[in-house]
Order: sequence, then structure tokens, then C-alpha cells
Amino acid sequence: MRLRITKVDEYQFLSCLKHSLWGSRSARFKDWQKGDYLVFTVDKALSGYAEVSGAPFQSNERVWDNDVFPYRIPIKFRQILAKGERIPILGDIRDILVSKWGNSYGWGILNQQIITNSEAEKIISMFTSRPNNIVQTELNLEQLLQEAEQERKNNSVVKRAKKVRFKVETEPTLERFTAEEDSTHSKAQNALIKLGRITGCSVWVASNDRNRSFHGKTLGDECLKQLPNLGLNDEATRKISLIDIIWIKQNSPVCAFEVETTTSIYSGILRMSDLLSVVPALNVKLYIVAPRERQDKVGNELTRPTFRKIGLNDFCKFIPIEELNDLLSKVEGFGGHIQPTIIDKIATGFGEEI
Repeated sequence: MRLRITKVDEYQFLSCLKHSLWGSRSARFKDWQKGDYLVFTVDKALSGYAEVSGAPFQSNERVWDNDVFPYRIPIKFRQILAKGERIPILGDIRDILVSKWGNSYGWGILNQQIITNSEAEKIISMFTSRPNNIVQTELNLEQLLQEAEQERKNNSVVKRAKKVRFKVETEPTLERFTAEEDSTHSKAQNALIKLGRITGCSVWVASNDRNRSFHGKTLGDECLKQLPNLGLNDEATRKISLIDIIWIKQNSPVCAFEVETTTSIYSGILRMSDLLSVVPALNVKLYIVAPRERQDKVGNELTRPTFRKIGLNDFCKFIPIEELNDLLSKVEGFGGHIQPTIIDKIATGFGEEI
């Protein structure tokens, strides 16, 4: 078995499905063979795979919206995973890539280097162990393409905004309360609780914080009283229960947040590391929330060899604590119409771009 991996966004992924084609700016396909597999990654997760179904050719007919890619090869999709079933590049997948190309394995994906034999079979077996969503995807392809195009536009606007780092400091308008109530940490947790509920998630508050008060209410009010069963042992569950905020949908964590306002940020990152280590296949997004001035420190911690080895820097993003309340004010009143991905509008990643 011969297999390659490539990185695309959702719109490119769906365009390849629509036209049964893969393309390149360069003549890279001379060594590709009929029957080779091409695995697609979207947002650092394995999303589908196709089989080379014919000989390479050249064409300038417009297929993709971001370039011509005149060198082409026909492909036939064999499996597509629904978004909730996609496989993060962690655990066994990451181990395969690191063993082939080292910690900077992005170049192997960028150049679509070949993976063969048992390693290729292992990657494909991870797909076949999950439901195949290809029929449903093909039935709704035009709608999914429209949604992906809109998401791309939204992401483009957010990226441009992040490049313009105007920092406007304003005096807080909230009334002052006790030192505990007015703590930056509690404010951030309170905002994350509200945002989580607006997105339709149940919210878990760290077991050691749930009885803390903010504005006359305990943080744990209207939040989960216990974590859903993740199939973990007692020690792993105890460690995860100390994560500051977890958003949960259909009994599965979707977003986990550590708020770091004190001198050390290592303990919070370590809890995120524990989460990835014990449940590497979990589709959960990770965030460190801290003052904007601490972004570089968070990045330095995440790129320690210990955390890079498990890919934490690829999956953990930074959220400036100053932007939480601004986001909350924009989405309040829209409960039931906002998805958890709204949080990415104010988040910045640390992973290596590939």
C-alpha cells in the first residue's frame, strides 16, 4: 500500500470531491500510481481519503478558486468523515509522521512524501473504523461548499483583523466588588461559562473553583455537577476535572480552557497535556486564556520539547483575556444560533504552518 497526505481547507477538500481531481502547480505526479491513496487533512485532522484512478494530465480549466493548478491527477474518494468524526493528528497518527519525518513533519505533508506498507495500512484502518459519510456529503455537496466558502471569508476577515494589533485600553464599567469577586481569573471563567451556554454547550467548572463567587453567584451555578463518563480511570478523571472550563456537547468535550493570570502558566498547560495524553483521539479544542502581554510566554511554554512531542503546540490556541467580554457582548441574545467555533474569532494558534 502506498499513501500520501496533504493539507487543504474545507472548500478545497469539497472541490476535490466535486471534480474527482487533485492538482498541483508543479509536475509532481510522474511517480504516482493508479491505486495510490491520498489522505486529506483539514484543520489538522484527517478528514477523508481518495484513490488515484487514472493517469496524470494537464489542463487550465478552472476547478479551484485559489489557483489553476494545471498539473492534475484523477482521484476517486473512498471515505469522508463527518466533522465530529475526524481524526486529530495526535497519538498513533503523529507517531507515524514523526517516525517518518521527525518533529517538523510538516514538510513531508507539504511535499506529499510517500508512506508505505504497515504505516499506510494503519492510517487507512483508522478511517475504516469510523462511519463513512461520503453519501451524505455528496447529497449535500453544494450547500456544504457554500458554507465552506463563507467560513473561508470569515476566517480571512479575522486574520486581517489580527494583523492590526491596535490595543485600546478602557476603564472597566463594572461596579467594584470584593477582591475574590473582582479577580481577573473569575471574570474570565464567568465569561467563558456564559459563552459556552450561548453556544448550546453544557459547562464544566474546575472542581476546585466551582464554589468561588462572582457578582454574588457561585461559578458552578447552572453548570454540570459531574463530568460525563469518558471511559478514563479515576486518576485521569481527577486531573481533567481541574481544567478551568470545559464546554461539553452530547456528553463529549468540545473546548477546554485554562485561564492563566498568575506568574506560572506551566500547571495549566500540563493539564491540557494530560487531556491529550489520556484521550488522544478526542476531538476537543484547547485554549490558554491569559493577558495579551503574556502571549509570547505561553508560546514559549507550549513549544517545550515535552509538549511538542505530543503535538500540544499544534492544537492549543491563545485567547487574550481582554477580548472575552467584547465577544460576549456581541453574541449575547443569540443563544441557539451560535456554534462553539465562535471562540476561534479571538484565538491565535501556535502550531507550525504546513
